[in-house]
Amino acid sequence: LIVMGVYADNKKLITGSVFDEHNRESLYGVSISIKGTNKGTLADSNGKYSIEASEGQTLIFSYIGYIPSEILINPNIRHLDVGIEPDDVFLNEVTVVGTLGIKRSARELATSNTLIGSERLNMGKTISPILGLSSKVAGLRISSYDNSTVDGDIQVNLRGIRSNNRAANSPLYVVDGVPIPNINRINPNDIESINVIKGANGAALYGSEGVNGVLIITTKKGSDGLRSINFSNTTLFQSVGRMPDQQSEFGNGLNGVYDPTQYQSWGPAYDGSIKPLGGILPDGSVHEQAYSPIKDNRRDFFNTGVSIQNDLAISGGDAISNYYFSLQDVRTTGIIPDDENSKTGARFNASRKLGKLTTSFNANFASIHTNKTSSEPWTSVYRLPANINLTQDAQNWKNTDYTNPNYWFSSSQMNPYFNTDNQRREISEEVFNGGFELNYEISPWLDVLYRGGFYSRHTNTRTTVGKFTYTTRGRTNIAGNVSDASVNFRRLNSDMVLNFHKKIGKFTNRLLLGNNVRMDDTKAIGVGASALVVPDLYNVGNSTGQLSGSSSNNYIQKYRQTAFYGEYTGGYRDYLFLTLSGRQETVSVLNPDKRTYFYPGVGLSFVFTEAFESLRYSNVLSFGKIFSSFNRTGNVNGISPYSLQNSYQQTEGFPFGTLPGFSLNSTYANYNLTPEFVNSYEIGTQLSLFRNRLNIDMAYAYSLSTDGIVEASLAGSTGYDAAWINAFEVSNKLVEFSVNANIINNPKGFNWSAGFNLYYMKNRVENIYNDTTESLFNHRQSYAIKGKPFNGFMFNDYKRDPEGRIIVDSKSGNPVGTSEQVYGGTGTPPWQLGFNTQIGYKDFSMGAQFDWRMGAILYSEATSRMIQDGTSPITTQYNRQAFVIPNSVIETSPGVYTPNTSVQTAGDRNYFVNYVGNVHTAYSASADYFTLRELYINYVLPQKFLNKQKIIKNASLSLIGRNLFSIWAKDNVYGDPEYVYAASNSEGYMSFRQLPSTRQFGFSITAGF
Repeated sequence: LIVMGVYADNKKLITGSVFDEHNRESLYGVSISIKGTNKGTLADSNGKYSIEASEGQTLIFSYIGYIPSEILINPNIRHLDVGIEPDDVFLNEVTVVGTLGIKRSARELATSNTLIGSERLNMGKTISPILGLSSKVAGLRISSYDNSTVDGDIQVNLRGIRSNNRAANSPLYVVDGVPIPNINRINPNDIESINVIKGANGAALYGSEGVNGVLIITTKKGSDGLRSINFSNTTLFQSVGRMPDQQSEFGNGLNGVYDPTQYQSWGPAYDGSIKPLGGILPDGSVHEQAYSPIKDNRRDFFNTGVSIQNDLAISGGDAISNYYFSLQDVRTTGIIPDDENSKTGARFNASRKLGKLTTSFNANFASIHTNKTSSEPWTSVYRLPANINLTQDAQNWKNTDYTNPNYWFSSSQMNPYFNTDNQRREISEEVFNGGFELNYEISPWLDVLYRGGFYSRHTNTRTTVGKFTYTTRGRTNIAGNVSDASVNFRRLNSDMVLNFHKKIGKFTNRLLLGNNVRMDDTKAIGVGASALVVPDLYNVGNSTGQLSGSSSNNYIQKYRQTAFYGEYTGGYRDYLFLTLSGRQETVSVLNPDKRTYFYPGVGLSFVFTEAFESLRYSNVLSFGKIFSSFNRTGNVNGISPYSLQNSYQQTEGFPFGTLPGFSLNSTYANYNLTPEFVNSYEIGTQLSLFRNRLNIDMAYAYSLSTDGIVEASLAGSTGYDAAWINAFEVSNKLVEFSVNANIINNPKGFNWSAGFNLYYMKNRVENIYNDTTESLFNHRQSYAIKGKPFNGFMFNDYKRDPEGRIIVDSKSGNPVGTSEQVYGGTGTPPWQLGFNTQIGYKDFSMGAQFDWRMGAILYSEATSRMIQDGTSPITTQYNRQAFVIPNSVIETSPGVYTPNTSVQTAGDRNYFVNYVGNVHTAYSASADYFTLRELYINYVLPQKFLNKQKIIKNASLSLIGRNLFSIWAKDNVYGDPEYVYAASNSEGYMSFRQLPSTRQFGFSITAGF
């Protein structure tokens, strides 16, 4: 007891900060441990730390690339600021996780790469790790399909579009060495870093999925001598941002005449008078309200969404083992009434050394449940007049007569709240991914590695439409329907690798020889029923007639891939590196004669600051590297299993009546199909100046994709509707430029860092293998056009004279018609700029991330409907009076055009519906935008406030905002240009289903124990 008492008396809390001794920069993540014990801690983002120690004990400060420092605790030490010296051996040496999860020096890499750490990734507290990368990596373009829903999807593109298939343009995701199809279900807080390898170098070791670059994700591990418990809560509020413009001058009716039961806004001008709305109610009355626009009536339809995220992480370790365990729970309510999503996840990582054998294991599980409505509520909202009240009465349609479907003023456009309640989709998803690794050191120069990976996704979807029988005449009953679908996907991945590594004199050598086996299995089952018997009973047995199902949602698919690969990296005196790689791959989706192919790669990296003695210890140029590489890669990611086999499907009424029959698939099975091949070249440089205070990355890349695969239409006389063919070539020329600078760095005061990344892409369809056509259809207005960017828009336009003026009829003043389709521009922005800045002062810090995209155009499908219904502001630009179409001419004789100065169009509904609504160029616009992507303000609770208790070691509070404001091009009054349509490579195409953009703001609390 006496000994324990003495020990307790000597024990005290020591606080301080850790920084680079040379440039005085704070160091994040420095390990501070007590020598001879397993107790320790880490320095926070400002380099600050606190630890309990006793007099006579020794603190060890260690950090990769720095010389460890040991300090003996004496009676006078209470506050200890420590500067540690960079190790000359590791100066400018960054170790990254490369292909196959093997750590290597960044100086060896012969391609451009960007490393994003956990702190920067989670700056905006996104639920998806992909969104955390937005605008932070040059060449990486991330777009939302729809971030307004409670579980929106994301499109990721790295260095341009190469293929007609959306899946074939996505980068490869590798988690702890194991390739997986998607990382959206991984908790971003579990990620230690993401190394974005931009070139096709990763394809040699990972297969054709790596042709579009690789995102190598390393998850967190426990630390030697450090046990920690961390908890965080993030609460975010989501609200509707900017919406498509709506006219507020004219209300419901047709041809300027008011109609109380008409939803279209072609009535008289608003005058504020009290008018009837709808028909006769059950009590014989008629609902009346002021005939005037309601400010933000569409905005009233949306709620304020809320997302509550709780995270718990426990980690620890010793000299031979470590562990990391985390739990996450996310609950989200959406901006659309009744939409909600929940996600519960867990991760466990562990490793242990057993002599020469190192073992590791990781597992991640996520359970997601989504309940949301279809798109119809919003498509009704933007088509309704501005005088329709979308408040409590409309939402309470079951108990309010005039908003009930039986008496809703329009029989053509339903009450959007009724649509919200009556059309639902529930999605339950369970995702598991994990792997294990065995690494045995046979000798000091040879390791054998085996890694097995498993990924599974089980998804159940139920879509329902409630039965509703009208009691009023003139309305069509809703029969009701239910459909159930289940999709099970499983992937097994196996790698056996021999890792030779030996230094011979001035030469370093590493040779990787490996074998890969990948097996994908998918099973889908879908069944539906319509004409429900009992309302609100959603069971396929509660129906009349036969159940529905098709081959598109009932199938079994198997995909198999095997490969042998190798990579050799030779280094001379640690400044010149040559990398040679190759992969022989066999895939199951191609004809047996064409399913095996080889693709090689070569890269060269030269660290000139290490090569020349005069530069090695320069105070100006700290590090300099130039690199170059070439790769040829095969790509079959766009081909589904069995696409090249003749298959049969049941056809209703074939051969006649109700007899069952099967007909041949209408798509021709082209056995001569070959993989797409991508030849890519890259050259670049990486520079660090002023002892790493200023870092510059530049790269130029060129890729040529040949034998592009499309499903092309065929003439009916062939017996088929379409065929898979190798049809085109597309090139990408890219320039990337990144700068990051620590402008001011004072460990005890003000800190300021900033950076930006610039990306320019010139995408071009070089050739189409069909002499009879200059374009290939992609989706809606999107085409692959020879000589133009791949995602090129073809629009209907007015007939124009040689000077581009609109030709009008000499009597009506209306355009004489539309021309053949014209090229309107690309929907994929060729320019992208990301800018970030971080400012810190003592315990406060603030950071912001901006995103700027330029050079693309957009097309709004919803505007066509709004023009037809009279809600678009385009329909009121001339106050619905007769006017002369600007820049119009009259053809007075063949080929002779006279400016039109007097012949007016009526400017009525007929003009706008028939001469504007079907002309795409009338509602296309620039897609340029500038947005504040992320903003945070962080406060670290001073240690003096925590000294009086021994439970909480550190705590912080953050205020967070995402997409707080955006600046759009002046002519864009249609919607957020960032979104893409989910069907294909369709950036710039704004579907009529697209919801308005949203912004998020909230707070986060973290605590360490």
